[in-house]
Amino acid sequence: MPLAAVNRPSLAAGLLQAAVKQRGIACDTKYFNVLLWKLLGAEAYSFFTSEAPMTALAGEWAFAQAFHGRRGSAREAYAREVLDHPVWGLSPEQRGPIWALEELAPQFLRLAFEACDWGQYSLVGFTSTFEQTMPSLALARMIRERYPHVKLVAGGANFEAAMGRQYMEHFEFLDYVATSEADVSFPQLCENLRDGRPEVPPGFLYREGGVIREAPRGKGSDSALLDALRTPDYEDYFRVMRTSAPQLAHGMWLPVEGSRGCWWGARSHCTFCGLNGETMGFRRKSPQRVLEETDELARRHGPFPLQFADNILGMDAFKDLLPLWEERPARTDKFFEIKSNLKRRQVRQLREAGVTHVQAGVESLADGTLRVMRKGVSGAQNVALLRWCQELGVEALWNVLYGFPQEDLDDYERTLSLLRKLVHLRPPDAVSPIRMDRFSPNHARWREHGFTRIMPMAAYRHVFPLPEETLEALAYYFDYEHPQFGQVIERGAAIGAFCQEWKERHRRRECGELAVRPHWQGGFVLVDSRFTRSRSSERLSEEALALLLACDAPTSREQVLRAVAESTPGPAPEVTLQRFIDQSVIASIGALLVTVAMLPDGLRTEKLSRSN
Repeated sequence: MPLAAVNRPSLAAGLLQAAVKQRGIACDTKYFNVLLWKLLGAEAYSFFTSEAPMTALAGEWAFAQAFHGRRGSAREAYAREVLDHPVWGLSPEQRGPIWALEELAPQFLRLAFEACDWGQYSLVGFTSTFEQTMPSLALARMIRERYPHVKLVAGGANFEAAMGRQYMEHFEFLDYVATSEADVSFPQLCENLRDGRPEVPPGFLYREGGVIREAPRGKGSDSALLDALRTPDYEDYFRVMRTSAPQLAHGMWLPVEGSRGCWWGARSHCTFCGLNGETMGFRRKSPQRVLEETDELARRHGPFPLQFADNILGMDAFKDLLPLWEERPARTDKFFEIKSNLKRRQVRQLREAGVTHVQAGVESLADGTLRVMRKGVSGAQNVALLRWCQELGVEALWNVLYGFPQEDLDDYERTLSLLRKLVHLRPPDAVSPIRMDRFSPNHARWREHGFTRIMPMAAYRHVFPLPEETLEALAYYFDYEHPQFGQVIERGAAIGAFCQEWKERHRRRECGELAVRPHWQGGFVLVDSRFTRSRSSERLSEEALALLLACDAPTSREQVLRAVAESTPGPAPEVTLQRFIDQSVIASIGALLVTVAMLPDGLRTEKLSRSN
């Protein structure tokens, strides 16, 4: 259902459809998100999937008006209490798509309902992540009213754990709610219904004699089970795309998974992250199974780029999976989320395996904030990774998050100063105060982490007319208060304003460069045309080159000076090092130094040949 992105099929639906078909049960997937995309228009639809703040629940609100019935004052109240919020809201000129969707939602639901004979099905299931819940509930109720014999089931991230019970209690037309992974339990439920068996598999809430009961949940899928999963069935998506929206093939990525859970989160759960819910344990498919699955998808649909849904790339992949891709003459483009403490050789290995895009796991450049986040990296490591990715042709998505109660307020000025040195690199995709998400340590232990009050985001009251205690159990996003909140919002706004300018210049290719380049007379030259500094160019001495190479990876001042003194004859390099720091060619971040200038492979090769 909407408002899922339209440029890729649903991994969740594809996995379940394949598993149900494996048991000999007919199964269809309906892509009504594509229908709304066509009705609303591509630009307005993309507003909901990539621009509107998730905390405003804008799409959910629009469909809630169709579900509950529009009230004359609803739009004004929602605008006043949600959209006008100084932190989580939207400016008046951005709100047009919301009002357009509010008007269109009833028509869309009628078309979706009339698009097929729902009475032919024994069961209709809805998967909900992000803003798919109210569209799903609205269509489910329509099906129940016309076809009362059809069983209705809901699952997905919005129904996980305790949240699922609230939906079961307040939307009586739902027969089953899956509150955990359902790769095995959902196909088993379908089989039991087909065969007339009353048993409900583990992980489902269900109704029995008017009472909500719960089949005990099993443990999360282990690695052996992941290997046994069928390749996702995307045939229905491609049929819709070919007949109704062939333009979606341009820029499409096929979702696939190599693992679940987070190996880093199992050791040190990042304080702001609620992604894994109650299934943090890291499990991965065998390298052979990943290759089999991606090859099968390529045979079925062609060599579309692959978007791995893994929360984080496992480190073992550098030993077993990536080498298998490196050996292949033709490499499909791939996307992964990674941890930011990689070495340069590992970034190169990613690129040689066809990983052209990464979510870099960079959310701050301030050491103090990173400690509060429990990211297990330094700001210097994050800078090195972003530069290495750009040097090696890997597009790295990254963010700047702020607003933690225990942050050092002076880090805001230091962060802004550092960002001004990095404008030759790709700008951050988002600069934002942290969200408080269910399942995150910030939510689970909010007092311990310095928050003085938390409450469901105001938007939930406008989507679900339910008591506050119900919303507290149903909500995924929470508003919060802490003593520094006003100050961090003000200081974060300055960072956001600068990064917006950076993004605009990057779009126009006006950021300039900071790079070491071969000189036509031999040797190397440092070129600096960053828009934050005066233009300059200088021939580099052996000592200068040695300093830049010594800071290629984060290191201490003492180690740099010792390494350069040992490798380069001549006077002590302290003066040149300090000049590079003053010129923002080398950044001093906490106790570490790191080069921010782009370094060509030829420089490393030449240095290596001399040392040999």
